Amino acid sequence: MTELRPGTPQQAGILPERLGVIRERCATWVKEGITPSLVVLAARRGVIFLHEAFGQLRSDPDSPPVATDSVFALASLTKPLTATLVMQLVEDGLLGLNRPIRDYIPEISGEGTDDLLVHHLLTHTSGYRDDPVHLKVMQEWGKRDLPPCEPTNHPILHEAAWLARDVPLTTKPGEIMSYCNHNYEVLGELVRRLSGRAIEDQARERLFDPLGMIDTYYVVPESVDARIVKRPSHAFMAQPIGPFFQGLDSRQVQETPFTGSGGFSRAIDMGVFGQMLLNGGTYGGMRILTPTSVGEMTRNQIPGLDAEYPGGKLPEASWGFGLSVHGN
Repeated sequence: MTELRPGTPQQAGILPERLGVIRERCATWVKEGITPSLVVLAARRGVIFLHEAFGQLRSDPDSPPVATDSVFALASLTKPLTATLVMQLVEDGLLGLNRPIRDYIPEISGEGTDDLLVHHLLTHTSGYRDDPVHLKVMQEWGKRDLPPCEPTNHPILHEAAWLARDVPLTTKPGEIMSYCNHNYEVLGELVRRLSGRAIEDQARERLFDPLGMIDTYYVVPESVDARIVKRPSHAFMAQPIGPFFQGLDSRQVQETPFTGSGGFSRAIDMGVFGQMLLNGGTYGGMRILTPTSVGEMTRNQIPGLDAEYPGGKLPEASWGFGLSVHGN
């Protein structure tokens, strides 16, 4: 089993002179405004031969520099974390990937959801689209009587899920891949219900703490705020999209366990998570997933299906469970 450890390029089998090229490229990206900041972690055969920070923590002129322990908004890198929690429930015998979602969340009642299975959510082939979901939630926010919010749920997620329960599908499940955060918000609710715990507590006990991911969060403590990289106001997902999502830099989002795009982490933690997958589900003597589950997450589950993204279409989606994977 491979574990990450610091070392030299020579120990990793890397030409030392190539590090200068990487550093120069990263500095150029920051200088040209392609990205305001980044932390680069590169490892081979478990040897970390590069772990450096570039840019500023915030966009204001007096901002301190980014550090290697700075915490970034994960955005869609949250999805592999959520998919891992889902696959753990499959291994626990609590969840079936080929079962209708209504078996677990019976209030889902939108047109077309009769045939919606759990695996459709994992592969973005559910037929949901974010725009119709967001529109309905925004139109009805604060205007409907809701059932009581359970102690393990967050009020924002509770209201959003209830208002979105009867949103119709735009295509039949399994017909096309269309990237959609709502799929993973539904999966997060699934994890909460089947585990009987708040998603952040389930993740801490079953994933983050066992791997030593001490700076990975669905709910970010205020004490971490000074280390969070803040994106410029024009950056993607920096602006509010409704009362339920005030932008990735807001305390509202940092305190709300959005399971599609609301995670926060640092580079070394995500490196450990990736190495766990490369190891077939283990790291540091801890078994997180079985090799079978890792194989299913990293296998193209929807061969031959087109993909639909906000920026256009692709002729081959090539998607696993929570992860984009290389196609044939």
